[in-house]
Amino acid sequence: MSDVFETVWRQAAANLRELRRLAGLWAPPLQVPDWMAPAVALGALLALAVAAGVALASIATLLSALLAAHLVLTEILGISLVVAVPPNWAAGRSA
Repeated sequence: MSDVFETVWRQAAANLRELRRLAGLWAPPLQVPDWMAPAVALGALLALAVAAGVALASIATLLSALLAAHLVLTEILGISLVVAVPPNWAAGRSA
């Protein structure tokens, strides 16, 4: 059992740089020349802005679908949605 552990430990120590690049965030995922660093940073910011826009669009879609479902339930089907609140809700925990 110790031979297997020693073999794995030697392989991990030999590939420590690659393991750090795969497991951590302290190294860039790809090596680029120094003159390309501003373009890579701008591309990362653009990708972040696009991802934020997609997230906001999905939230807007979810809210509009919930509004449409509420309107269909209340206006067309006549089902009222009521949330029952205990009378001592403002006083804290119910006894």
